[in-house]
Parts: sequence; structure tokens; C-alpha cells
Amino acid sequence: MQLLDIEVPERASALYAKVNIYRTQTGNLELTVNMFNEILSTLLPVEKPLLADRIKMMCDFLAPGIEKLCWNSDNINPFISKAMKIVTEVDELVKKMKENVRKIVDMMEKWTKPLYERKNKAMLAEDVE
Repeated sequence: MQLLDIEVPERASALYAKVNIYRTQTGNLELTVNMFNEILSTLLPVEKPLLADRIKMMCDFLAPGIEKLCWNSDNINPFISKAMKIVTEVDELVKKMKENVRKIVDMMEKWTKPLYERKNKAMLAEDVE
């Protein structure tokens, strides 16, 4: 609008002045939401009880962001930072847990092979009788 010499309302100019801040906030929130959704969608039913307290902690912390907070709320940046930190910690824990399970499965597959394999000796027909 300014390039076209159209008068821009002061509130619109003030809002546009913070465009980079909003872009950063939106990007961080999107990363956090994607991590959170991936955590919940990839956990197996047997894994969920192991992380129940951390899942509850994430949900409890994120609840105000879903229900009350908006882009111009006070302390929105600290909320986004803390939310990202909490969800990232749980995400790293889930990834480490799944990696450890993969290593255990790989190790156990090696154990399925016999330690010692007995080879049959060639026998003459007279020896079989």
C-alpha cells in the first residue's frame, strides 16, 4: 500500500512492523505441534504407559496455548520457548527409546543363529545299517 501511495492505518503499520516476530512465532509453534503430533502418533500402546507422566506434563503445559493464549498475549514468547523445550525433550526421549528397542531387536536377531552348528559327516552305506 505504501508503494502505491495509499495511506496505511497506524494499527496496520504497527502490526506489519512485527511481521518477522510473528513469522518466527508461527514457525516455532508449527515445529512444536508437529513434534507433539508425531510423538502421540508413533507411540505404541505398550510405550504410552512408560511416558504417561511426560505426555500429561506436555498436555497440561500446552492447554493454555490451545484454550486462552493468542498472538498478542503477554508472555507469549516465553510460552512458545518453554513449550518447544518441553516437547523437544520428550521427542528426544521417544527417539532414543525407539532407537534402543531397534538395537535390542538387532542384537536378539543375532542370537537366533546357533552358536555352534553341527555338520553331518558323510557316511558310507555300510555304516548306516
